[in-house]
Amino acid sequence: MMVFKRIFDLLSMFSYSKLPREDVKSEETGPADFERAIINSGYGKFNYLLLLAVLPASFSSIFSSSAMSYVLPSAECDLDLTMFDKGLLNSMTFAGMISTAFFWGFMTDTFGRKKIMFYGYMCTGVLSLATCFSHTSWLLILFKFLDGVVISGPYAALMSYLAELHNETHRSRMYMWLGVFFSLGNISLPCIAWLIIPQKWTINLVSGTMEINSWRVFLAICSLPEFLACLAIFAFPESPRFLLLKGRREEALQVFKKIYSLNTGKDPDTYPVKDLEDEYSVESSSDNVKDKLHSCWQQIRPLFLSPNIFKLIAIGLIQLGATIGSNSIRLWMPQLFTMMEHFKDDYMKHEYLSSQPRFCYMLGQRQTNHSFASSFVNETFNVTHPCIPAELNSKVFINSIVIATTGVVGYTLAGTLITVVGKKKLIATCFMVAAACCASLYWAESANSILGLCSVFVAMSSIGGACVVNIIVDNFPTCLRTMAVSLTMMVGRIGAVVGNLLFPILFDLSCLGPFIMIGSASLVSAFLVTLLPRKHTQKDKPKQLA
Repeated sequence: MMVFKRIFDLLSMFSYSKLPREDVKSEETGPADFERAIINSGYGKFNYLLLLAVLPASFSSIFSSSAMSYVLPSAECDLDLTMFDKGLLNSMTFAGMISTAFFWGFMTDTFGRKKIMFYGYMCTGVLSLATCFSHTSWLLILFKFLDGVVISGPYAALMSYLAELHNETHRSRMYMWLGVFFSLGNISLPCIAWLIIPQKWTINLVSGTMEINSWRVFLAICSLPEFLACLAIFAFPESPRFLLLKGRREEALQVFKKIYSLNTGKDPDTYPVKDLEDEYSVESSSDNVKDKLHSCWQQIRPLFLSPNIFKLIAIGLIQLGATIGSNSIRLWMPQLFTMMEHFKDDYMKHEYLSSQPRFCYMLGQRQTNHSFASSFVNETFNVTHPCIPAELNSKVFINSIVIATTGVVGYTLAGTLITVVGKKKLIATCFMVAAACCASLYWAESANSILGLCSVFVAMSSIGGACVVNIIVDNFPTCLRTMAVSLTMMVGRIGAVVGNLLFPILFDLSCLGPFIMIGSASLVSAFLVTLLPRKHTQKDKPKQLA
């Protein structure tokens, strides 16, 4: 209830404090820049409707990357999945996102935010729906890769779209709201899986050649947010800042007027801004491929020149550390808790222990016993057993829900703190707390304390990673912003893949190994945040662009 009360308070505060005042000068003199234009358009109904449209869009990103982790145990027998196949399925979405990050950044900055979001979510929904009809493992792997290829486009466009429809005051809080929606998606996903996957549904299609069971129904339901996001985005205008970037000042002015009218209830013609300033852009004089490529290079070249290149490297490494931590712990916690429960069953009931063993002791003992038993059965007896689908224990879903709920509370509080303590201080603090939680796991003993530490760690590292987008907005101009977001997200996804691949390798060497890796990544991210330059003033930005 406290979370919902905080959400209501934030909405009330936005509505009260940011609507245009009656005593403001009725008409601005001279061409207005973007910030002045968006401030004059007010904050109200349009922004609340945009929040509703962002909800299914944020859910689609979570469902696309995380749904397979709940499907693999049930689909193991249906698709004859090996451990290597499971590893591919867990990483294919991230691999697809990585492969096209640069491409989608250019496409979004070239053709507009709205088009990429609309067609991107439509195509992603079709691909997600197709996964539930996959009858072989390689086909499912292919669809998940293509799903990742497409979903990175509308995601990057959404980040820039939100920044370009809000003034500087509301921009940071909007990303915090996006973080809340991501956490709600993480809560909803295990809830939906808990309701559907344990069901013993069997539907035969095409004369019995294809069997639709519960895990396939679950994948089909996970495609719904993408179709809803496609329909919601269709009702919104193109980003006015993108229109300014392309020299379409009159169209941008019309968008500002519509936002103003919807927020204030007044006639669009009473909008106080009558003209807009031009913004820096690079246009191609021809439509042939060579000129388009030249235009592309001219558009992105400043990103790889000083001082932008140094800021890009630092921000990319921060995102790398954030995703190495949050995604590794979040995706491996079900397995680690399962190992703990097996340890209690195998040891606690049969052996007397003077005290509750530590986290790493339980994992190490269970892993040693499990590895020996598997090797003895598979290599010595060499007996083939019929495939029995593994059923996820209810604690797997409950733990995932608890971790995601902690994220919602954290994002809600961070939405207020970010304007009080500042972006850099908040991000550095989040990474420091995450590193402390990761280190504390070595001494944790009870299952509740381990779950609590993991929940706080995932929340803090996720908040820190989400705030990185705010840093990008502050450090890069409009014409480079989406490209910078795309490249930073690509580095973050590389971190997710690397973290999940290194986790089992380091765990085989020592239980402490993966936690040293994750804690160190969080500390390095906190240090790099302190090295980032201070935000430039609005007067300095046009000089840098030129």
